[in-house]
Amino acid sequence: MGYMTEPETPEDQAQLERIRIFFGHAKGNLMSLLLGGAIIDAVLHSGGTSLLAILCWDVVLVLAVIAAWMLESHVLRTGVSRDNAQGFYKLRVRMGALISFVYGVSVFLLPTQDTHAEHTFLFMIMSTVVTTVALGYAVMPSYYLTINVAAMAPSIVLFLFLYATARDSYYLLMVFVSLVWQFVILRKAHLVSRTVIDSISINLRLQQEIEEHKRTREAISYMAMHDDLTGLANRRYFEQVFERTLNQAGRSQSCFGLLSIDLNDFKPVNDTHGHATGDHLLKIVAERLRKATRAGDFCARIGGDEFAVLCSPIKDPTDLDTITRNLKQALSSPFAPDDIAVPTSASIGWAAYPADGDNLTRLSACADQRMYADKQEQKAASRA
Repeated sequence: MGYMTEPETPEDQAQLERIRIFFGHAKGNLMSLLLGGAIIDAVLHSGGTSLLAILCWDVVLVLAVIAAWMLESHVLRTGVSRDNAQGFYKLRVRMGALISFVYGVSVFLLPTQDTHAEHTFLFMIMSTVVTTVALGYAVMPSYYLTINVAAMAPSIVLFLFLYATARDSYYLLMVFVSLVWQFVILRKAHLVSRTVIDSISINLRLQQEIEEHKRTREAISYMAMHDDLTGLANRRYFEQVFERTLNQAGRSQSCFGLLSIDLNDFKPVNDTHGHATGDHLLKIVAERLRKATRAGDFCARIGGDEFAVLCSPIKDPTDLDTITRNLKQALSSPFAPDDIAVPTSASIGWAAYPADGDNLTRLSACADQRMYADKQEQKAASRA
């Protein structure tokens, strides 16, 4: 059963869940209605009802059951959502009332002469229907109350009429038994309904609390592994991913690269324009790193104005020259955080596994050495 837009309030969500459960259980009861119809046929035939009247009654019952079956099949295909739940439910209540009323009017098909046994059997069948519906559909009290009235009202009306016209106290006793029986069943159904409805509400609250717990845990995990300012991975996350990449490269005999990135002249930005502008600049740098790196590369902010990129996989160390040039080009474009022109660029150094080292310490030292060399070259070029 498809789930669509969820309701906005817990009460609406509980109501929608009850309707879903209602339709989930409803379809299997339609065959039992046809079986009950066959039993009523036998009682009517035993009581002297004509075959034509029985056949007409059967046709009406079967058509009503088919209509209910078609509705429930449509609901199963379409799915119950906030938009259609009430419409589907109200239509199903009307169909259920029609089927129960068809059951109930069967008592009028019996001849009026000495049919105590047949009327008693029909009453027992009606009572069984009411009991089954009341307990089977306890999730929706409005449904079983409607079914109760539709099924039992015709019998009570007929029994009162027969008592009034024939002065047969047996029918008065039947009315009394009917009312007492309905009171007992409906009271029991009410208790079951209360339990079922409360269980649904509790289950929904538990699901919401579990989902909230999952979201909270995911948020905490995210914050523990990411830099608050830029959203990039932090040093801890970077080290974990490095170990996984190292292990995978060791098993597959493949290569990967480590880039060490440091912004040039970042401290004057904070000193001159303030930390807010510096923070904005770091966010821009992080965004450019995301766009300039490859899909499989992993970017992290190690701390301050230091960034790192894991480039995996690479064919050989020469691939890192191309990646470094792309990053330097992306980070050399003018920065204007808060509409303030900031003259800064980046120095980048690289190291390749396994040529330059087989652990994080050695690869980082090699990448940092090349990064500092690049920084010195840029300073020398700027002085020249």
